[in-house]
Order: sequence, then C-alpha cells, then structure tokens
Amino acid sequence: MGLPPVFFGNNRRSTAAQGDKRVYDVVSSASGEVELLPVEGSSPRTRLQVAKLPDDAVVTIRVFRFLEDYSDAKETWEKGLRNVNSGSLLWLAVHMLPQMHSVRGAKYGEWFTIHHIRVYARHFKSGYHMCNSGSSGPAETFGSSTAVKSLVTGDKLREGYFWFVSPVDELSKPSLEKDGWQHVKMEGPFDGSSVAQECESVSPSSIAAKQLQQVVRNVNVV
Repeated sequence: MGLPPVFFGNNRRSTAAQGDKRVYDVVSSASGEVELLPVEGSSPRTRLQVAKLPDDAVVTIRVFRFLEDYSDAKETWEKGLRNVNSGSLLWLAVHMLPQMHSVRGAKYGEWFTIHHIRVYARHFKSGYHMCNSGSSGPAETFGSSTAVKSLVTGDKLREGYFWFVSPVDELSKPSLEKDGWQHVKMEGPFDGSSVAQECESVSPSSIAAKQLQQVVRNVNVV
C-alpha cells in the first residue's frame, strides 16, 4: 500500500497533487523558502513551494535523526520520533562532515535513522524548540526552524537545512489534529560514515539536494 498523498482540507486536491503518493524531502530555496523535493519519481522532479500550499494540506516527508548509540534505535522514543529533534536532507551531510556543523563532524553520533511522517503544511511556520532529556519544552505541535546556512567556519551554504521538533504526549500516539504530525515508519539505523565518504570530495557550499538523495539511496541498512 502506498503512502498517503498530499491532500487539502475538505478533500480538495491541487491538480499537481492528484494521485500523488510520494514522500518528500524538505529543502530550501536560495532565498530560504521551504520547498519539498520528491524522494522518488521521474525527471524532472519539480519542487513544491510550501508557501503556496493551503495551511491544511498534509504532506508526507522524511526526516533524519542521529544516534550516539546504535542500540538507541530500539527505544520507543527513537522508533516513534517522540519528543526529539530531527533534521532535513541536507542536515545529514552538514552533521557528518567536519568543518560544517562542528569542527570534527558527527557531533551527535555516526548512526542515523530515517523517519517518514505526515505533517500539516502550516506547521512549517510553527516554531522550532530543542528537546532535552525527552522533553520537547514549550513545543505543542510539529515545528521547523528557519533555513540554516551558516557553517562553523563562517562559510555559507548555497541552500540551507532545517531542524524539526516532534512533540507528543507520553501516553498517546502523535495525532495530526492535536500534534500536527503523525509517524508513518522508521528506516535504519544506517552508518553515517558512508555518507561522509561520498560527500567529502564535494565543496560544502555546493552540496545539491538531488545529489544527496542519491547518496542516501546508496547507503545500506546495518
């Protein structure tokens, strides 16, 4: 069974989204606007501009979560992305490579998981909050940071990456209506060192989203 399509409230769909059951990566335009790039599909894969979607449009996206300990992938909060932070496609490379997010790279661990979640388009404008010890702080719904372009070296990325927060009550499953997001599935854990190896020859400021999507396809589950 395919994953849920992009759909609008009151069962109204855009022409572009009719029958669309694709999963999207969250990417940034050069100006920092939130865009959605299909993970799979025929070329050309046109980006969707989130700003042009109705607030009640629901999209299925994938997010990336790093682990310091391989065994953490078995924990309930990791399997369900509960009250944790994650990042967009480009965060995968920025985190792993040295001289980008941190001097040495892989600050939060070398293992990563991929989660597919459904979110309301309006919550890309909701605030981002850093989680701490299983608490999502003041976050009440799924939220996103603005596009992050700055690197630890002072250089700038051509296109930014995003951080996300996925809060949920400890005693319930995440709900689109209440929490603004819904978990679909988890993949992994994967070895992030293979991502770093494939990206290390690329200039940090010029890593392209489609290029990174191909890198992810080449990574094997451990």
